[in-house]
Amino acid sequence: MSSILKVDQLQDSGGNNIITSDGSGNITTGTGMGKVLQVVGTQTDTVFSTSSTSFVDATGFSLSITPSSASNKILISLHFMYGLSASVASACRLLRNTDVITLGDPLNNLGNVYAAHGSTNQGFGNFGINYLDTPNSTSALTYKLQVLRGSGSGSLHINNRNSGTSTEDRIGSLTLMEVSG
Repeated sequence: MSSILKVDQLQDSGGNNIITSDGSGNITTGTGMGKVLQVVGTQTDTVFSTSSTSFVDATGFSLSITPSSASNKILISLHFMYGLSASVASACRLLRNTDVITLGDPLNNLGNVYAAHGSTNQGFGNFGINYLDTPNSTSALTYKLQVLRGSGSGSLHINNRNSGTSTEDRIGSLTLMEVSG
């Protein structure tokens, strides 16, 4: 024997809709916080090299998203491999349109993250960060990675170990997720 329960909505004890149906089989969930509303992402195996001591855009690490509500947040996930071709310090930062997103120590507002290695042609590593941004906007937002070669000499390479010509290239990624606020 089987039973059928027909409802058009389920609510929690506070009267908030958890699940609703339009009667045609289309089910939606409630608008609770933390729900992922949209995801955009990109991957790149492009090797980007710079010896600039000023921040420059890293090729392949730019992505746009348009939030559906100003109260929603954007979860940013960024990953890449970097290499240093000499004794050099380097830095990276994320921008939302033209605004630097502060990733550094909140006490001194660095606004960027530093990577440094001391041995010639030995500097390489992986960089990854997840950051929850609160843009307070419903306009199109462009997030991008900028990098620089700081002190020392040589070059910084993104998606490559150190020489910019290695066959050990890696894939970098940038993913943006709109999360209900």
